[in-house]
Amino acid sequence: MLHPVRTGALVAAALTSLMTSGCVSHQKYREVADQARIYQDTANDYKVYTDDLQTRVADLESELREFQESGVQTASASNADLEQELSELPLDPELDARIDELSRLALSLSGSGEITPVSVVGGYGFSLTDSVLFDSGSATVKPEGRALLIGLVNDIVSKPYERVWVRGHTDSVAVSRAETLARFPHGNIELSAERAIEVAALLSDEGGLPWDRLVVAGFGSSLPIADNSSPEGKRMNRRVEIFVIEDAGVAAGSDASR
Repeated sequence: MLHPVRTGALVAAALTSLMTSGCVSHQKYREVADQARIYQDTANDYKVYTDDLQTRVADLESELREFQESGVQTASASNADLEQELSELPLDPELDARIDELSRLALSLSGSGEITPVSVVGGYGFSLTDSVLFDSGSATVKPEGRALLIGLVNDIVSKPYERVWVRGHTDSVAVSRAETLARFPHGNIELSAERAIEVAALLSDEGGLPWDRLVVAGFGSSLPIADNSSPEGKRMNRRVEIFVIEDAGVAAGSDASR
């Protein structure tokens, strides 16, 4: 490896020798000078590169010491043991089936924005856009919506909970189609309430949530979460929320998501 200081000194000495000997042309001198600059630049580049390598080696050695001091084994030493332990775990067919079901469900909704987590005081929640649950102007849960709700309720009942809120919402566009008005003469407030009732019924009848732990409400367009002036805002506002209250001390009448 070229040493930048030593290389520069040798080149300078050679140039001095050529200059003082009087046996070299001006053209030859320029050629040697240009070559000297190239060697000097190369040596400087190597110096920067080796300094960087030394810094990285020092960082890696420090990390290795920290791992060793904390008792964490290296991957090469522990992979075989880990694989052996995993192979000896007992198989649970029901758990495997549940994992497969949720995996398929997550894959089908991946990136779609149809379901999002919601922050809830004293628990947790989900917001589901109406398009995954219902056809336009309908309160009948679609098959794909049913599969999603079954997956959610299975998770809910597997952990302690005190109460589950099901809340229906619409955008600000008034119900105007004759066939929809015939089913929901009170407009959006009735549509949102009926949708919440249908979701709650599915959670109870097929998911095992007791009705005495369910609270159902329809809010119509009164609690928007986005601007109703845009199509995307309207899509976000048309939703059903499922709030799971784990803390019995949370006031039942409060807006749990705020």
